[in-house]
Amino acid sequence: MGEDGDDEKKAGIENELWNIYTFYTLHGNPLCPEFLKNQQFMKLAKDCQMIKKKQGVGLTSADLSVVFASETQRKKAENKTMAKRANPNLMTYSEFLNVLMVLAPKVYPKEDPDTVFQKLLLENILPLAAHRIIHKVSIADEEGVEELLTVTFKRGLEDLFDYYSDVADRRRKLLAAQEVQDTVKLKGGHGQVQVTSKQRAKELRDSKGLIGYSEFMNFCQDFKLIALSQVTTIQAGDIFLSSVGEHHGGDSSRDMSFEQFYECLLRLALTAHAGAHPEITTDLKLKALLLFMWKAVNTDDASAKAVNGRGTRSVCDASKSVKSGDLNLYGSSQFNLIMQDVWAKDGFREYLQPIEEEGEDGQTVLDRMLNTDGTRTFSFVNEGITQSFELGSPSVVSSTVSTSALGKLLQERPSIVQTLVDSLKEEY
Repeated sequence: MGEDGDDEKKAGIENELWNIYTFYTLHGNPLCPEFLKNQQFMKLAKDCQMIKKKQGVGLTSADLSVVFASETQRKKAENKTMAKRANPNLMTYSEFLNVLMVLAPKVYPKEDPDTVFQKLLLENILPLAAHRIIHKVSIADEEGVEELLTVTFKRGLEDLFDYYSDVADRRRKLLAAQEVQDTVKLKGGHGQVQVTSKQRAKELRDSKGLIGYSEFMNFCQDFKLIALSQVTTIQAGDIFLSSVGEHHGGDSSRDMSFEQFYECLLRLALTAHAGAHPEITTDLKLKALLLFMWKAVNTDDASAKAVNGRGTRSVCDASKSVKSGDLNLYGSSQFNLIMQDVWAKDGFREYLQPIEEEGEDGQTVLDRMLNTDGTRTFSFVNEGITQSFELGSPSVVSSTVSTSALGKLLQERPSIVQTLVDSLKEEY
């Protein structure tokens, strides 16, 4: 295998390990997929058959907990800024790999120490652990979807994305500033401290204008995609991670570009409406999702939240509204106008309900029956008179009168007798 093939294989293994790691982190805390809880690590170890305590050989749950705690405490001691995390006993992705290296010779004590880590990965972790399954999705592969997103709704979606990317940029700058303060404290407040490291400055430049994981989850909550069970929190987290591309090392998930936001919306629509009627096409599922989002920010509750604000984060900017009176919640002013226009052109239809063909009216059906080829005879009795109708071309109506019915008719209407006599006289 050539160098390119080796690199591709390594990237595949790295990405698969990240998919395994984030499967367990999402099921531990879907709002924070970058840290692994001890409980989820234990589940992974059991799934991978790493616990095999037999006659003093192998690992116990207690052994795993000791190694887990040892690694997280060691990293915390090396970098005191980590102590400011809400829970410093959570494990990062790099710590996860370190723990596997420590555990490998304990799982395979008789194996070559130089190969036990590889053996653990190939025989336990990769084949046995649960992992996120990423289905390939492309907006270009679904009829009507690409135009809907990149043409019809582009302006509105750009404004939404810009709102959350601005929030993300402010968050990253605050974190960088906090790191500087922590560094000053570690140095005892003496000497000059560079505002940000070159690496940190590069990260800020590269991530500018992108949405982070936390901002995407805010988006899902703001537009009620999670609150009203369009998708679960775990599904939303998986959709973000699946849309931002393969993992290339590091403890953090990648940020999302605007083009990836398109794919993310498509994944949301496919997930939210996976059980829709077979006749509902993907573009209709996407429209249903966008309509749901529009309704979510056009309620009294959403308006009250905008007016009162949410913590320190402003959720509206009426100065950028494209319509008078629009609060522009989460940058949605342009999106609102587009959705109203699209929905009106679609006849305010329910996008998840198949359109029923209009039935024929009674006159149309009758005309077709009377003019169809061939004949069909229908009979009914009215006051003893049997009337037969032959429907076809041309239609024929004939009547026959029974003897008993004729006698009764002559008794009740004697004038008919005179009419019959007069008719006979004229005929003869």
